[in-house]
Amino acid sequence: MYYFPNLDNTTRLIMIAELERDLNKANEASELNRKTTPPVKGLFYIPKSIKPDFVCAYKRILRNAFERGDVDSLMRNLIPNFFKDKDKNGKKIPSNIREMLAFSDFNRYYVRAILVRAIEENKSVTVYRAKQSVNERQESEAALMKTYFDKITLQRMLFVIRDYRLLFSANSGIPFLKPNSGLSLKF
Repeated sequence: MYYFPNLDNTTRLIMIAELERDLNKANEASELNRKTTPPVKGLFYIPKSIKPDFVCAYKRILRNAFERGDVDSLMRNLIPNFFKDKDKNGKKIPSNIREMLAFSDFNRYYVRAILVRAIEENKSVTVYRAKQSVNERQESEAALMKTYFDKITLQRMLFVIRDYRLLFSANSGIPFLKPNSGLSLKF
């Protein structure tokens, strides 16, 4: 069960706009790569577990989930054929990869939309549990119920979350959105 209390039409439209922003940056990077070395990377995160042949379908399915779906519909549309059997190191891809990917990607764009709205609408945001976790980490417990209201802090968070290279780095400064934490933001 997933809980996104601020998932309304406005949030959905911003999630789509954020996805389009990433895809446009990725297209710009592709154009630059034809002209520059070393290659420039785009900002759309392509999960390493998805086979290259299914990346376009993944983008379309992600957009559809943002328009009128949720984590469950996204997960249902990520068929097993989309995924590799093993990662680049030969390690088996987890059997729950569809659930992990659906929640993390849906949640990441939801959080971005909430931050955009909080900045524009002058609102504060609070960390909460959007997905129940069997083994709750101490870091997650410490982040729960933390409230952010300073516009500069919200803008910094949005900047980091928009760039997956920063977000996924060890020192992102974002105490939520860690793999399998189940944490999100709400107004």
